[in-house]
Amino acid sequence: MPKKSVKKSAKKAVKKSVKKVTRKVGAGRPSGSGKYGGCETKVIRVPVFLEREIQEFAIQKLKSEKSK
Repeated sequence: MPKKSVKKSAKKAVKKSVKKVTRKVGAGRPSGSGKYGGCETKVIRVPVFLEREIQEFAIQKLKSEKSK
């Protein structure tokens, strides 16, 4: 009995779908209502032992800016 031909399937490249993250309008905290008002902020790395001192300095600086 002759062998049956085996059909080899070609492997197709699998495309990874990337979901786009969209923000809902009106969700979250209103802009300008955070701890530092409407000021732009930046994340920085600070030694733990200086954290409290830097926070106090920033709060003092913001208070002096508002009083001007």
